[in-house]
Amino acid sequence: MMYHRKRDETELPPITIRLMGPTDVDEVRRVAGRDSRDLPHGELLIAIAEGEVRAAISLDSGEVVADPFHHTEELVRVLAVRRVQMQNGIPGRRRRFRRLGLASG
Repeated sequence: MMYHRKRDETELPPITIRLMGPTDVDEVRRVAGRDSRDLPHGELLIAIAEGEVRAAISLDSGEVVADPFHHTEELVRVLAVRRVQMQNGIPGRRRRFRRLGLASG
């Protein structure tokens, strides 16, 4: 029998950090609207949790939008760190795998 530990309220669900694609625009606009902000300009990095975009950061300006109906403080921190890494040329795990020919799609 398998047992699943109940997730603590303060524990983050598994997240995905990636560049926003064309199919994400409406969802990021929804998050921006909930945050009472305009969609940030430029290329965006998004944080996805439980299948939904929860936060986004502009790679150009660092402007952030985040869903106020979810705990997003940690997601925003992760996005900010990843933005700095990308600006400094530090590749993500997936990029390294692609270079080795191990990742699909």
